[in-house]
Amino acid sequence: MLIALACAGLAACGGKGEPKGQVVARVGNDEVTVLDLQTEMAGFQAPNAQIRKLAEQQALNAIVQRKLLAQAARKDKVDKSPDFARQRDRLNDLLLVKTWQDHLARAVPAPSPEEVQKFIAEHPDLYSARKRVTVTGLRFNAPSDPNFIKAIQPLNTVPEIAALLTARNIPYKDTTAEIDALAMDPRFIDQLLKLKPDAVFVTPQGGNSFFAGKITGMRVDPVDAATANRHATAYLRAVRTQQAVSRRLSPVVQQGLKDVKYNKAYQPAKPPPPAGKAPAPPAAAPQTPPAKQAP
Repeated sequence: MLIALACAGLAACGGKGEPKGQVVARVGNDEVTVLDLQTEMAGFQAPNAQIRKLAEQQALNAIVQRKLLAQAARKDKVDKSPDFARQRDRLNDLLLVKTWQDHLARAVPAPSPEEVQKFIAEHPDLYSARKRVTVTGLRFNAPSDPNFIKAIQPLNTVPEIAALLTARNIPYKDTTAEIDALAMDPRFIDQLLKLKPDAVFVTPQGGNSFFAGKITGMRVDPVDAATANRHATAYLRAVRTQQAVSRRLSPVVQQGLKDVKYNKAYQPAKPPPPAGKAPAPPAAAPQTPPAKQAP
């Protein structure tokens, strides 16, 4: 039905008042422009004109379908409902923040060729001696109980972790996988390769999923210079962008929190006071090794 709606919308764009120039389609009183189409395609790069045209048609169909359904929803006065108002406000906030972040990111300069080459030279395990690491262990969903993390930290073998999971009725699956250094955060790879033989590490897999295991094999698979250059450039740009966005946005949040007033029933818990005078933290905290806890 949805596909039929989209096709019907495209057919309606022809005839009298046929769109021209920057207008690629007209859906009722709504116009779809070239810029709308480019935004829908989200920077898609096609290898040839035929694939580009197909992608454009798919994107245009999606826009037309969305507009037809939105127009029908307005006729049904869905846009007047409290549910819509709440969702609209939430999406507006998300879009404002995302657009601001995008503006900040575009202002971040690309790393220089010298910076890129220096990074490549300092990380042979990613490039000239790229590592593919075989790991064997257990995959499981960890409970939110912080005591579980404390219980797993002293364990030194995979069987010990399996016994803990069994004792707590936590299902797990035996897993063997290969970690490609080029596909991981370089900081994680640095920590992983520093582990002692047979050392156990625990790392998050997304959500509440974790992997606990050890290295059981390794091979070297070097990458060519062009691939190394592209990867290092993209990584350095991403890190620099993240830092720039954080420097701009974090102070805004911290300053704004001072003026937020909460309902007493929803007041965030205050952090516990320090037990005695603690020494000042170092300027840059060292990375936590992956053994015993997630990096």
